[in-house]
Amino acid sequence: MKALSRGAHRVLLAATLTAAAVALSACSADDAAPASSGAAGGDALTPVRLVVAPIHFEAAHIAQEQGYFADHGLEVEIISGGAPLQNIAMAVSGEADIVTGSWGTAVTSIAQGMPLQVIGGNGYTSADFATSGVVVSADSPIQDVADLEGTTIGIQGLNTGSEVPLFFAAEDAGIAPDSFERVELASTAMATSLEEGTVDAVLASAPFFNQLVAAGDRVISEPSMEFLPHAPVTVWTVTDDWLAQNADTAEAFDLAMAEAAEFYMDPANGDAVLDITARVSQVDKSTLSAESLIPISVAINVEAAQKQRDGFVQFGIVESAPTVDEILWEGAPRSE
Repeated sequence: MKALSRGAHRVLLAATLTAAAVALSACSADDAAPASSGAAGGDALTPVRLVVAPIHFEAAHIAQEQGYFADHGLEVEIISGGAPLQNIAMAVSGEADIVTGSWGTAVTSIAQGMPLQVIGGNGYTSADFATSGVVVSADSPIQDVADLEGTTIGIQGLNTGSEVPLFFAAEDAGIAPDSFERVELASTAMATSLEEGTVDAVLASAPFFNQLVAAGDRVISEPSMEFLPHAPVTVWTVTDDWLAQNADTAEAFDLAMAEAAEFYMDPANGDAVLDITARVSQVDKSTLSAESLIPISVAINVEAAQKQRDGFVQFGIVESAPTVDEILWEGAPRSE
């Protein structure tokens, strides 16, 4: 890994926060009143049921613990969720209001006609250091991506977007993307599965990626960083019906999460962020480091999102895909 970490993104973050504020204030022009006026005006806070995934959950807890949600008029209940498709199912069923999805599940779900929109970004792929990769056991004969032909790879969520950079890497290595078998595997089960040999490799994301490396497993590829830098990974997803009635709440949520992103990306707060990671993941904090924290941004890089979206069609995950503008709420912050 390169020495650069979250501190290298502070300039980008400042621009992102400015873009977020402009975009969010513009989207609220037709609203009766901004959601953030609730706390300041003494009105009751707006309840929000928020589902977070086993990864990239830190910003939500920061917004809760630092009071950013309350500052913007929100009373948020954080609910532990699972893989993106499971979380989206909770939104569609009405069990949750805002959920952690992935950019990939947004592409595939909307392509299948599900009434969803992305209101903001969360984790994205760093161009400077890897927070995910293809990992094999230390004694595995697999040395590079070309050796994955004929193997079985454990992936946290099938057809969620994580495979797209892996497919780019396979193509680059001269093997077909369908030359290896993909099986769905919880991040928490990856270490055991590698040890027991039930899979040949795993595609892991932080903090589990870093824990595998710390335990002596070996990284053979970091395809997200190599082929899709700046691409959105996890995104905040809602249903069309909820958004139609709660645009002001979506605006307030994005503003609170922009403040949480600023806290998260500040190297001075690294220890506090790792405390949250260790507590929520129930892992030993000594196994974590700043490099285990994927960068986050509420603003979504449109160019990188477009490339990933195009990969879904290119590699046959979907026959056709919605445009980026069809996926993103009109008030969702964007960056180039």
